[in-house]
Amino acid sequence: DHHTESLGQLALAELIDSHAYDRHVRACRLRYRRRRDLLLHRLGARRGVRGIAAGLHALVEVADEAELLARAQAQGLAVGRLGEHWHEPSGDRPQGLVVGYGTPRERVYPEALEALVRVLDGS
Repeated sequence: DHHTESLGQLALAELIDSHAYDRHVRACRLRYRRRRDLLLHRLGARRGVRGIAAGLHALVEVADEAELLARAQAQGLAVGRLGEHWHEPSGDRPQGLVVGYGTPRERVYPEALEALVRVLDGS
């Protein structure tokens, strides 16, 4: 309703005026940059990792996304597959896993990343 909307606008205005919003945005950017850097450190040297310059997802190039997706799901990892994003799927298109690094909780992210490394290494 109108009263709730006005309170929300006042709260946002207070966040902006107090610079708390800026601090929050800077902290988020730093957290996501650290996650991205860790992902690149663990995966980038051994396999193709693309699409990491912006956003909160990376594309990890793989030879058989269906097999790796099944292994990832067996490890409790939620990753997407590039094949879902083609307008017209075809057997000769590049394959890859879409890895979101913004979603996992802070304390479980390193563990989830290590599970992904095991999945990609086939161990």
